[in-house]
Amino acid sequence: MAQFRPAGFSDDETDSDDYGFFEKPVYHPTVYNEKKKIEMKLQDAILNGDVKLVEDIISQDLNNALNVKLDSGWTPLIHACFQAQDNIVRMLLDKGADPNLHADSMTSAMAACSNSSASDGVIYKIVSYLIEKDCRLNIGDRYGQTALMRAISNGRTAVVQLLLDRNVNIEMRDQQGWTALFWAVHHNKPDLVEILIKHGARLNEVDRSSRTPLELANLHDFQDIVDIINKHLNKDVVIDNDEKEKYINNTVTSWQDFYPGLNKGQRPNYISEIPHLLYGMNCEQLTPHFMNDEMNLRAFLLMEEDDMIKLGVDMPFERQRLRQGLRNFHMRGWKLNAVAGLYARKNENYSVIDCLTTLGTHLQQLYILEATLQYTLREYDRIQNQIKYEPPDSPLLNKFKAAAKKLQNNINSIRNETKIMKSLLTKISKSNPQPADLIKEKTAQDIVMTYVKEIAIVCSLGFLIYNAKSFVVNLFHK
Repeated sequence: MAQFRPAGFSDDETDSDDYGFFEKPVYHPTVYNEKKKIEMKLQDAILNGDVKLVEDIISQDLNNALNVKLDSGWTPLIHACFQAQDNIVRMLLDKGADPNLHADSMTSAMAACSNSSASDGVIYKIVSYLIEKDCRLNIGDRYGQTALMRAISNGRTAVVQLLLDRNVNIEMRDQQGWTALFWAVHHNKPDLVEILIKHGARLNEVDRSSRTPLELANLHDFQDIVDIINKHLNKDVVIDNDEKEKYINNTVTSWQDFYPGLNKGQRPNYISEIPHLLYGMNCEQLTPHFMNDEMNLRAFLLMEEDDMIKLGVDMPFERQRLRQGLRNFHMRGWKLNAVAGLYARKNENYSVIDCLTTLGTHLQQLYILEATLQYTLREYDRIQNQIKYEPPDSPLLNKFKAAAKKLQNNINSIRNETKIMKSLLTKISKSNPQPADLIKEKTAQDIVMTYVKEIAIVCSLGFLIYNAKSFVVNLFHK
């Protein structure tokens, strides 16, 4: 198996696996045997929970080297966490032991969550101590397994809840493509499955064998878990019907629908596109945040970290996923046929709806291109200091120029298409009657004037009838 750096670590970490008590040792039998005795004595003291003896060995025999890596590769803190000796863990941390040192990619938090025999209360205390000392949680071992996955495997419900409250990334994957939810299903932990789903765990993810959590549950015949997952799969996000209609429903019922917001006298805002983009970024669970905020598409495409926090996106990994999704959106390529219009269809006759549909599409493209241009300028301003030292023939500068040229070509293509559309609409407007949906609703003044006209007509008819009657009476009298 190829060696690789686990998630969360980098090759320039100072706390590498080579650091420790036996760093590049020169073998000498007497010295080695003496060190071996010290190690065995220390490990026995940790196993027996003898805080005083551990403290004495570290201060006297190891010269207060709290972060020394023993011959096993583990530090005293990792040993204490694995043996669930909470008092020793507390003592070592208070004296300055580093909770983020790792051996063979095993951290102290992973070691504590790997213990399967200690009580839940003890493991909970140890993990709490480590969190107080800013231990890293969103990292995996050489197999990609995180502390959360290990806690799930051992059924540590309270510890799992503690980690979730610290906003750990529940979507991290191990080598087989399993997230925390897969591990909860595999170990038949219905309560943990429910907890993970409530914290936003995605149900439709697949592992490297193309299995979903539901398929894995069916494979093991875990009916309780099957019922839980099915319940949530069939459960729609509870959203007010009016809000859902306002933001989600994209049904086109009139030509104004091609210009969202126009029928309310507003500029197009394209709010209804945001849920689709969130779904594509695997952030669909954040949809209610944006729906309640009534953010328009441009503001969404230009969001930054502070905007996400104000909006209520509290989990760091969710903000990171959003940032990456927005970046990928702005960096995607545009092809000429993306802005091609009626002239590309080579038809002789175009209906009004054809023209309005194409114009609406171009308007949205211009809207998005403007946001992308703003995003690009903002990012460019941030890296100007790096760019100004680039040589004239730098590959980076050439990429910038090529990208700017493509963006300009796209904008010019849309401008040309808009001119063609304008001439077509002018021709149509001269040879066709006014559309029925443009007939304006009568105002109060119009209604009053109608009543006045009707009264005038009635009065005129009454006057004519009176005159006719008088004429007939006079005629007979004569």
